[in-house]
Amino acid sequence: MTTDDLKKRKKALKLTVADLAYMADLPVSTVSKIMTGETKNPSYTTIEKLDRTLALEEMRVRIEAYKAALEAYVAGHPDEDIDEREFQRRYKEERGLSDVPIPYAVPHITKELTDGNLASGIPTRVSFDDFSNLAEDRYCELLDGCLIFNNAPNMQHQDIVQHLGRAIDTYISEHNGPCRMYNVGVNVRLGDRDDTVLIPDIAVLCDSDKTDDYGINGAPDWVIEVTSHSTRRRDYNDKMHKYMASGVREYWIVDPDKSRVTTYISGEPMMAYIYDFDDEIPVNIYDCALVIRMSVILS
Repeated sequence: MTTDDLKKRKKALKLTVADLAYMADLPVSTVSKIMTGETKNPSYTTIEKLDRTLALEEMRVRIEAYKAALEAYVAGHPDEDIDEREFQRRYKEERGLSDVPIPYAVPHITKELTDGNLASGIPTRVSFDDFSNLAEDRYCELLDGCLIFNNAPNMQHQDIVQHLGRAIDTYISEHNGPCRMYNVGVNVRLGDRDDTVLIPDIAVLCDSDKTDDYGINGAPDWVIEVTSHSTRRRDYNDKMHKYMASGVREYWIVDPDKSRVTTYISGEPMMAYIYDFDDEIPVNIYDCALVIRMSVILS
């Protein structure tokens, strides 16, 4: 990595010297001298810090560009069941990107820095420590070492999470149960390699020993995801398999577009139970003593 490379990347990102210094936690004078060439032989540690700072910003720009393209496509196709994997495949193909996960895709042919084509030189997998530094809000998740950047939930999504969470919390309180319901964005770490951190819409945990200041370490007893056009394939496939393989006892997918709930129960591999919003849905972790009718709690 040369200072010329750093200058080009800073310019492509439209960062000032002060911006870059602040982001890298370096003195402005130090960065200024490197960028002007006054410092002929900057230390390896300083160069590494600037390189990593630019790499993270390049990742953010790439992801924002992808999110904007996906949001525009979803808005322009309101009646279409979006296959995000297929959309991502076309997105990368049109831009000549490789097949690695979108945050780390690099051009096939050229390394030139262009809009939406900035993230190069970053590992194809993210460590838990790297993820912790990146995940500054509840819409960033880590699944099998790959970052997931989610859109902010719409009002319908939030209404469902609040009403459903309230019904579950009321049941737990009335029965003095040991479980606790989380629906305000709790980190759930899954996997022995610290390569998965998900933030379910609702999580019910009955073992307080699994919690620390970061969140839940291990599988919750019950997980609920409220799906949307952009998350449907991931909720029904990748997350379902990850949750169930990790020991989640019950997994629900609430689909407001189809007014239905799909449930998966531990010990019944690949068996999905499908309910309409008017149906009475039994909660298996409570031996079916709790029954939820979505149309009632949402009325």
